[in-house]
Amino acid sequence: MKIRMAVLEAYGGKNPGCACCGEKEIKFLGIDHVNGGGTKHRQELRSRGAAMYHELRRLEYPKGFQVLCHNCNLAKGFYGECPHKRK
Repeated sequence: MKIRMAVLEAYGGKNPGCACCGEKEIKFLGIDHVNGGGTKHRQELRSRGAAMYHELRRLEYPKGFQVLCHNCNLAKGFYGECPHKRK
């Protein structure tokens, strides 16, 4: 949990929230690949879960990632953008 929180704070500040809708509940937040490619990246890591968080920390938090809640992240993946962006 510590590594996940460190990564969320690195990309979302001291009190991270969804970059789209503002959701603050930590249990609902994750890391999004800004320009897509999350599925391919996870396949390259050959792992799920914390592997990406460990890699982002090891690489000293590279650009191209952001904090999104799971709903906004899935909507972005399914529809190309979150419905919040259309409002």
